[in-house]
This record gives sequence, C-alpha cells and structure tokens, in this order.
Amino acid sequence: MKFNKTIFWLKERGRDALFWPYNLVRDFPARLRRLGQTGQAGAAGVITLVPEGARAVRRGTGRVWLGQAGRRLAAWLHRLVAQLFDLVGGPEIAQFFMHLFTHTTPLTTVEKEMMQAILGENALRWQDVRVAEGGLYDWLFRHNGNLAFTTWYTINFPRYGRHTRNSLPIVVHELTHVYQYHHVGTRYMTEAIYMLVTTKRDCYQYGGPNGLRRAAADGRTLSQFNREQQAQIVQDYYT
Repeated sequence: MKFNKTIFWLKERGRDALFWPYNLVRDFPARLRRLGQTGQAGAAGVITLVPEGARAVRRGTGRVWLGQAGRRLAAWLHRLVAQLFDLVGGPEIAQFFMHLFTHTTPLTTVEKEMMQAILGENALRWQDVRVAEGGLYDWLFRHNGNLAFTTWYTINFPRYGRHTRNSLPIVVHELTHVYQYHHVGTRYMTEAIYMLVTTKRDCYQYGGPNGLRRAAADGRTLSQFNREQQAQIVQDYYT
C-alpha cells in the first residue's frame, strides 16, 4: 500500500514537472493577450494623465485626483506583475515546488460533474485540477484555522474541521477560485488576499438574494463583486 502511494506521488510530481513547458506553450497566447491589454490600458492612462491632472488642478481637486491616480497606478502595476509572472510559467513552477510537500489527487467524478452542472463542461480544464491534502500542509492549516484555500489550479484542503474535501459546498467555493484563475490569471489570488487582509476576512457577504436583486437593478454583474463574494455567490447557488 505504501509502495503504491509512493509510485502515485512520483507520477504526480512527474506530471507537475511536465506541466511547466506544456502550459508555457499552451497558455502563451491567452497570457500574452492579457498582458497586451494591460499594456494598452497603461498607454491610454499615460496619454490622459496630464489633461486629467490639469482639469483637476483647475477645479481645485488636484489632491483628490492625485490619490486616485496613485491607486490606479498601483492596480495597474499589480496586474502587470501578475501577468508577467503568468507569462513565464510562474504558476506551474510554484505548484511544482508546493506539491513536493503534500499529497495531490485529481477531482473525483462527483466533484467534477457537480461543478460542471453549475459552470458548464468547458468552463475550465477539469483534468488539470489537483486537490492537495496532508504533508507540510497539516502544519499550515493548524495556523490558519483549517481554512481551505486555492493556489492556481490546486485546491488545498485541511484534513480536519469544516473545510475538508467532504464538504461539497466548500469544494464548489474553491473551484470557483480555480475558474477565476483560468480566466484572469494569478491576479485573482492577490485580489482575494488583498480583500481578506484589508477587511479582516469580512469580505464574503454580498447581501443574499436581496443583495443580488439590488445589484441586478443597478446593472451590476458578477464580475463587479470581489473574488470572495463571487465564490460565495456560486457556493450559495449550489446549496
């Protein structure tokens, strides 16, 4: 039994090693396109910077504008760095080393079909998703309150508590984060972490059904909720 587990672990690590060059080629067009869009947005921002600043100074709101411009610049730089990280295969390299200290398995048929019923069969590359449990992560979960979290195409589950793999609503929540990564790249993770830190984890509430009705009436879409709210909405839809 132990021998079989060792062989499976080695096969998974071999798979991880091959994923870096494979995804580097496969995902290059999508990652380059995102980077190009960010570059265009930056160029547009530079072009409009001086006229906007001049108008703000004339209105006497120069200090307010400067603060807003600084925040926009920080957001743009964050997106640029995250997309450069993606372009060179950073997610695959990081997952390879992280998986060395844990045990990974693919999604089960139940988990995959459950999420496909919500997001669609082609929403992401289901066969690429891995669930990580045990190993060094046992120590990590003792220090984060046994809260599951997602890193790129890997869902990290504690073996004890309310956030284990046996909780299908939590599986749905975390797979929503995988979906976010698949469609926008690494920036989903840093955006989620930013909200968790700045709100002290008070970033999941969206107002329930009434909140969604108000958002729809105001013309808001799912993308205008923060990353944790998005995952919570999908989780609540499942339950």
